[in-house]
Amino acid sequence: MAITIDTDKEQDIEDLQYDIDDSRKTDRWSDAPADLKELFHVLEWNIIDGEHAKTNSLIEPALAKGVSPRTLIAGPMAKGIAEVGRRFKMDEYFLPEVMMSAKCMQAALATLKPLIIAEKAEEIGTVVVGTVQGDLHDIGKKIVAMMMEAAGFTVVDLGVSVPPEDFIAAIRKHKPKIVGFSALLTTTMNMQWETLKIIKAEGLREAVKVFVGGAPISQAWCDKIGADAYASDALVAVDKARACIFKYGAIKGGDPQLHANMLVIDAEREAMKAKATATAG
Repeated sequence: MAITIDTDKEQDIEDLQYDIDDSRKTDRWSDAPADLKELFHVLEWNIIDGEHAKTNSLIEPALAKGVSPRTLIAGPMAKGIAEVGRRFKMDEYFLPEVMMSAKCMQAALATLKPLIIAEKAEEIGTVVVGTVQGDLHDIGKKIVAMMMEAAGFTVVDLGVSVPPEDFIAAIRKHKPKIVGFSALLTTTMNMQWETLKIIKAEGLREAVKVFVGGAPISQAWCDKIGADAYASDALVAVDKARACIFKYGAIKGGDPQLHANMLVIDAEREAMKAKATATAG
């Protein structure tokens, strides 16, 4: 029997700056049985500490207890990698530590991907994703791609260090509804802007909704370069992608109204979180 655990309410992860004993004192995963709550905390710290050899020994028991792959990805895995991203931004972690944490994610995703794909819903459109030129990091992009596939999208993953001309070729070949640019490094985030400029120059901007994401990316950056949507995590990316198809499919890429509608989704999500927090308090 599947176990339902609310990953959306677990937003406070300040304890992950300290140690697992601090994590155990939190109310995070309070709707999970005690043994699963402990397992989730251990999995968070497994990713933060980069103990990739032990990752599947945590994933498999959770699956055996009825935890869904999506819960694992959106829950403890996402929380752990979010803390890794924070440490990287604050120069507490450097690329070697990030890569060790990425190995943990890759080990887990290798186990979870077949299960996620098996849950795939009805086909609703094509999404092209890629890490921009000069950037070789793709763990966040892979998570987004997997969750998009589970939501019913056909995903064309162009890989890492993707030059603008490859995005252009993919748009012409696959005719996607959405194109997503990922970047982990501040030194490569400008390639999102450069790639978007070339899409415009090629006359393809109205044909696609452009999403941006990655550790250094923010809503302010999305606003600045004229992308349609900023996705802070994979679940947000899926929510906005589905809205682009089912609610705003008639609005063309680059339309200011589409950008405004994506901001409304963020505002509604924050309002729901605040309400849930107030209710719990």
